Amino acid sequence: MPVKAITFGKTAKLALAVLGLGAAALPVASAFATPEDPTQAPAAAAAAEVAPVIAPAAGAAPAAAPAAVALTAEQTVASRALFNQYSCGACHVLGAAGGTGHIGPELDGNANLDHDYIVTRVSGGQGAMPGFGGMIAADQIDQLATYIMAVKQ
Repeated sequence: MPVKAITFGKTAKLALAVLGLGAAALPVASAFATPEDPTQAPAAAAAAEVAPVIAPAAGAAPAAAPAAVALTAEQTVASRALFNQYSCGACHVLGAAGGTGHIGPELDGNANLDHDYIVTRVSGGQGAMPGFGGMIAADQIDQLATYIMAVKQ
């Protein structure tokens, strides 16, 4: 019994090509889709999320800001070396380490950063930021986060 060949017209071929490209593009597009980065939120939005400030009683001293953890000179040098070893400055601005990148959020002057956020992002990554959890030891990531918090201007 002869087998009959099925032929497609130009429109059907174009439709299949578009469908194939769409199916291939979906995983690629979702790999770069990330939720809003809280380090890029405007200061007004961050201020709106903060609980109202209650004025201290007359004559009372204002509350002090939480003290930053101090690093030894040796830890500072090691943390700066770690920052540069993994090319963090290629994407992030951090003057103390010579970072001048413009891809990721600026670390200098970024009031929305905190230690836990830095540890989470460096360990697991997000969006274009790769995760370094398997390459950098957890204690070094913690020290790097402490360093960034201590030197960001």
